[in-house]
Amino acid sequence: MNSTDPAGREGPISAVFILDISAYTGPLLAGWVEAGNHIGAIVVPGFRRRPTGFSIGNFRRRLKRKLLLRRYLGNARVKLIEFGRPYDWGELDRQLSEATADVLICYAFPALIPHDLLGRFPKGGLNLHPALLPNYRGPHPFHRLAVDGQHAVHGGVTLHRMSAHFDDGDILGQVPFSEADWMSRQSLVDAAAAAMRMLVSEAAPAYCKGALSGVPQPAGDFVWARLEPAHLMISQAMSIEHVARLWHVLGLHPGIFLVIAGRKVRLALQIRRLGPPTGEAPVKRWGTVEFDLADGRVLYLTYGRLLKRLLKVRSMFARAPVTETRPVMRLFGKVKSKPGQR
Repeated sequence: MNSTDPAGREGPISAVFILDISAYTGPLLAGWVEAGNHIGAIVVPGFRRRPTGFSIGNFRRRLKRKLLLRRYLGNARVKLIEFGRPYDWGELDRQLSEATADVLICYAFPALIPHDLLGRFPKGGLNLHPALLPNYRGPHPFHRLAVDGQHAVHGGVTLHRMSAHFDDGDILGQVPFSEADWMSRQSLVDAAAAAMRMLVSEAAPAYCKGALSGVPQPAGDFVWARLEPAHLMISQAMSIEHVARLWHVLGLHPGIFLVIAGRKVRLALQIRRLGPPTGEAPVKRWGTVEFDLADGRVLYLTYGRLLKRLLKVRSMFARAPVTETRPVMRLFGKVKSKPGQR
């Protein structure tokens, strides 16, 4: 793999990204390019099913990916590499052999990157983790932060160096979330996208150019963020606000559920608050369910195919709120410039 060796210079940096193209990651790719840097390649998830013939589903997914890339990167030509299970790291290494890259930047990849592959990048690998490390390492940080009620304490995004273990490399930068960022699914997506864009366009180049060294993560017994089936169940001891937040974070995937007469009912969004708790059992009617929570009785829609389609259509026409507030970014291990350096 070729390299441009960015340390000690002001020129552009080249990166290979391992991530899916989405509303979370599109802005960070745009921010990287707008900062004057180069994308050597983007490694995207391969499809689970590999049909021998034509697949309309895979065609639709590839088309969506291309449209998102055009939305965020315009007509810039970017090499896409599909990479799925079972992971053939030798084949990926071969496909990346012609890419010119200084660093590997990863988001939401479910496996550890082999040391040999990381070693091909002069600045190694960086990972974006959606929590304020060292808290909530693991595969489901957003979900567990909401479930545990720790979103206002440990919610945010961390940029850290990759190491031999999951999510425990040196921390380079962090962007914390506010309480308001958790008020809706869209506000959370916007906050995460803005945080990752800032970290990738500012903290990552600073690290690559030697202006940022990072700090080791402290030792300790921290929560491992893995979602279990019990975390999806709604209890009548929960508050109205807490259940609403669970819907924003877990509602579309993997879902939240209430047990009624021994059966699990999947909940959708809240319609309205009916009043104080009544002490009565939950009541399920066509398309709705009425039940008590700790601080009130509420009416929720139940989740089904029709509602799923309606929510998908609504999301297509949703507009992100325009905000002038710049997220607060913390940088770790700043390196003082030597005399004569910028």
